[in-house]
Amino acid sequence: MTKTPRHISRDVSIARAISKLGYCSRKQAEELVLEGKVRLNGEIVRSIAKRCSLSHDKIAIEGQSLGKKQDRYIVMNKPAGVLTTRSDEKGRMTVYDVLGDIGKWVFPVGRLDRETTGLLILTNDHRFGELLTNPKSKISKTYAVELDEAATPDDVAIMEKGMRVDEEYYQPAKVKNVHGKNLEITIHEGKNRQVRRMFEHFGYTIVSLKRIAIGSFRVSGLKPGEWRDLKQEELEMISA
Repeated sequence: MTKTPRHISRDVSIARAISKLGYCSRKQAEELVLEGKVRLNGEIVRSIAKRCSLSHDKIAIEGQSLGKKQDRYIVMNKPAGVLTTRSDEKGRMTVYDVLGDIGKWVFPVGRLDRETTGLLILTNDHRFGELLTNPKSKISKTYAVELDEAATPDDVAIMEKGMRVDEEYYQPAKVKNVHGKNLEITIHEGKNRQVRRMFEHFGYTIVSLKRIAIGSFRVSGLKPGEWRDLKQEELEMISA
């Protein structure tokens, strides 16, 4: 067993430390602790309240030592029919089935519903995730929308002024008429099923919905279901 000096500040819980090191989410880490799969400085830990030091203490999960966190940024071209969840009680395919083993290290930055396709970012960098999802950051998300009929200018004008659907208020969007029933809509929020709810409010049926850009970054070169690591210049395009 490795001992550490008493004066060292153990400022985070064991579950939080595991999350910060990018192994899994905090909730999943708590489950691992309760299952007796986590060792701190060689000793099994069973209390999720156990404090530790990221810089001095040694953490291992099922014999695997956790080193310094390596930030990971992944872009996926999410296919239709795939859920943006870690697991599904009905056994349906999720993005983690697509990612394989690497999936345990990352989380999705904003969800796409099952039938929405396109650009999905996954990372283990919680600050980056907060930057992209916080409306105050004003990072745009652009979607390609195909409707069952052409949207009227009056409906588009309402969307661009800001609109309320039931009890939910949506900030002004930017809508571009690409051709007839095909539009591009840019929003800065990303609330649950926001784009679908906006068009369905006016009685339109969405034939297809694809996220094509976050910030000035657009997914390209990836077939549905393919993914890759992002380059530094692409991260700057996303967060700009």
